[in-house]
Amino acid sequence: MNTAKATLPASLLTARWWWAAASVSSLAFAAGFFLNAASRPAQEAPGFWGAGVALVGLGLIIGYCTFRLWLGQLAGRTSLTWCGIIVGIPLLTRGVRVGIFGALLLVGVLLLWSPGTIKYFAPQAKAARAKRRATRIAEKLHNQR
Repeated sequence: MNTAKATLPASLLTARWWWAAASVSSLAFAAGFFLNAASRPAQEAPGFWGAGVALVGLGLIIGYCTFRLWLGQLAGRTSLTWCGIIVGIPLLTRGVRVGIFGALLLVGVLLLWSPGTIKYFAPQAKAARAKRRATRIAEKLHNQR
């Protein structure tokens, strides 16, 4: 078994920092919403509180997935891809201010799927496919008995 670590492609290194910055910026925007909610009248504050809580959740999810990406786990790339697509595309339709953040998330997704990053994660993807295939075959054999 080959235990040598593959060299880290520049696109993956950039993606790590990109997603870490996205997590921090999401938490910073949440702090801004919380501060803004405190200075608003009682009728307007709940919307700011809700947006702040949503951004804290987004920041924590992106942060956790970025940590997994930093560890070199395929699941981190997959989770960040889904998060970037699910959050980024709808943000593009919400106007320029929010659309910029959505576009930045989608650029992060593109970094995760650049050729160098795909080559880096290819052995993990092949191993995961082989494991799923072995599980299906074992289950099929068990059901035939």
